[in-house]
Amino acid sequence: MLYTTTQTTATDLSELVKDFAAYNLWANRTMINWLTTKPEALLEQEMTSSFPTIKATLRHIWSCQDWWLEVMKKNNPALTYGEVYTGTVQEALEGLLQQSEELVDYLSCLSAEELQEACEVTIPFTGDFNVPRFEMVQHLVTHTTYHRGQIVTMGRMAGITDAPMTDYMYYVLLAR
Repeated sequence: MLYTTTQTTATDLSELVKDFAAYNLWANRTMINWLTTKPEALLEQEMTSSFPTIKATLRHIWSCQDWWLEVMKKNNPALTYGEVYTGTVQEALEGLLQQSEELVDYLSCLSAEELQEACEVTIPFTGDFNVPRFEMVQHLVTHTTYHRGQIVTMGRMAGITDAPMTDYMYYVLLAR
């Protein structure tokens, strides 16, 4: 087996981070387009998962993405974990999509140096940290991917079997 080593430049890192955010937007849009074809009652059906409904899981994704974006902007956001979402399914779908677009727009304006700049973040029950923006983006996208997987599983539990493919490699090879 042949292994090669390549050196990653700041520009490469910047392009990768921005593409990862674009992937996140594409995957969320793909999932949202799929979910909008389903009856709202299925998206509000209670089941056993991290969150009780698909709607609540959507709100969690939206809320977390928004929180991390505010941390990256150094706005010191309050953590609202555990809030009860009273909005509609449509509002959750639209909010998540809009927030995903906002993330792409924000990152597109940052330089490679700004993406490597550490921001202070306080995570309850864990502590205070300085985390580079590019690592926050990596966390945000993988966290969202985790919950998109839960939504697919919850959909299957509700009888929805036509989930779209949103894997990163599918995006890289076929969708972008």
